[in-house]
Amino acid sequence: MLPNRTFKVVLFSSQVNVTASGYGKKDQYNSGYAVQPAYPSQSVDLLTAIRKNGFTTFVDLIVKAGLEETFSANRPFVVLAPTNEAFAAIDPAVLAALLKDIYLLRDILRYHLVLFRQPCSLVSSIFVELTINTALGEVVRFNVYRNKGPSFATEDIATANGVPLLRAIPTGKSIIYPIEKVLNPQDVSPNNTVINFLRSNKDFSIFLSVFEVLGLAENNFKARPKTTFVPTNAAFKALPPGVLDSIFADPDKLIVLLNTHIASGTFYTAGLTDGPLTVLAGIQVDINVTPYGITVGNAKIIEPDITVFEGVVHVISSVIQAEETCFNRMY
Repeated sequence: MLPNRTFKVVLFSSQVNVTASGYGKKDQYNSGYAVQPAYPSQSVDLLTAIRKNGFTTFVDLIVKAGLEETFSANRPFVVLAPTNEAFAAIDPAVLAALLKDIYLLRDILRYHLVLFRQPCSLVSSIFVELTINTALGEVVRFNVYRNKGPSFATEDIATANGVPLLRAIPTGKSIIYPIEKVLNPQDVSPNNTVINFLRSNKDFSIFLSVFEVLGLAENNFKARPKTTFVPTNAAFKALPPGVLDSIFADPDKLIVLLNTHIASGTFYTAGLTDGPLTVLAGIQVDINVTPYGITVGNAKIIEPDITVFEGVVHVISSVIQAEETCFNRMY
């Protein structure tokens, strides 16, 4: 198991396209896709292919950690290959500590190697979400967000723990997916729950108290993947005088408040599109995606894509306002 250590990385974004016959990258200079066959017949050394495609820091660290044999085994792999820029984005002090701890380094690197027992065209085989073991033994979460339903022939955005897969590089029986962030094995750990996330930051104490008053703070609350929009304490304090006290005094209103901030399914920002999103309160909130950010109802997402065991958390600037009629329902 991974030691109880964390490291900080920076998130970037991109898109990936998947078709029935292969994969291709759409870039800012070319609106077309260079689609490649899913599996070339020739035998290819995986580490050599990773290095030749420019992921030199990743390969250097694999060698430093003594994991050449692990990454060269003769079996199908999916490699989540952080770019050189992804490693450069890690805080220098954190990266230095990582390089000094060979066991932690091995854990991080093995988390980027996904195991398959047979050749698999990974993204096109996923319907919305898949969690699967890595070589570390911890799971990684893949999501596919399709613009026109589950057809494999439509343009898709695919992510691993919320980080977009930039393109696919078929390599023998394996596939390499470049990513622009180094993944943290603890993100999808059973201990990394929404409740523990709220407890870790005093700025979310009011939203945490909603769970506590309803008796949900000790509940695992892990039944289905979910998206949780978390207002800051400042967002709650910005409500008109007396509103928050009124809600906390009425358990039914408190339940509606909580369910207005939770949606079924894991919607990273890559999967949020303009239009209505149905939340657990039974109402729809409007999602507005602009070059300047994303809003959910009246609230702006100010800290996006925080992976937790149950799904994803987005920190928001305001409390999402429910319709008055919702507060008259019994749940």
